[in-house]
Amino acid sequence: MAKRLPATGIGVDAYGGAVIDPTKNVLDLTSAANKRQDDLREMHNRYLGAEIRRLEETIRWMEKLSDAHQKHDREIHLMEQQKLEAFRKSDETARLTEAERTLAAVQLVARAAETTANDIRAVLNTTATTLAQANAARDLEYNNRISALEKSSYEGAGKGTGAKNTVTYAIIAVGLLVSLITIGSVVVGIAFAIRPR
Repeated sequence: MAKRLPATGIGVDAYGGAVIDPTKNVLDLTSAANKRQDDLREMHNRYLGAEIRRLEETIRWMEKLSDAHQKHDREIHLMEQQKLEAFRKSDETARLTEAERTLAAVQLVARAAETTANDIRAVLNTTATTLAQANAARDLEYNNRISALEKSSYEGAGKGTGAKNTVTYAIIAVGLLVSLITIGSVVVGIAFAIRPR
């Protein structure tokens, strides 16, 4: 029997057409599937990139918003501090003004009281001097009358004269008593007016 040689050349099928290598078909399908996977992966990466960019934009927006809030809070805090400082200054100014007014009023009252006390002292001194002079003149007159009465009683004037002398003595005694009371009142008034406060 003759030995068969391996066939060479392009293979043909039963109908005489070229034989399709199943390996190439599988390779084409695998390549198409890989391309599809690559396309899907690229689309997914683009989607993730877009999401990351959106999140980054959201974070930047939130940071800007947070910065704006912080700046606004700082401005509000500063305005509150300035307002409180203005209130403190206003209260301090009002307190100092009230203290100055009170001091001025006290000084005015003190000056008025001192002037009044000086005026009262002067009036009391003048009154005391006047009363003392009047009482001295009255006492002199009373003493003269008493001397005259004593003289007439020594000379032995009559019974009627004695009764008149008794009435005169009573009147003089009452006058002296009134004079002493008046002088005492003046002295007490002067003592109260010039006493230290």
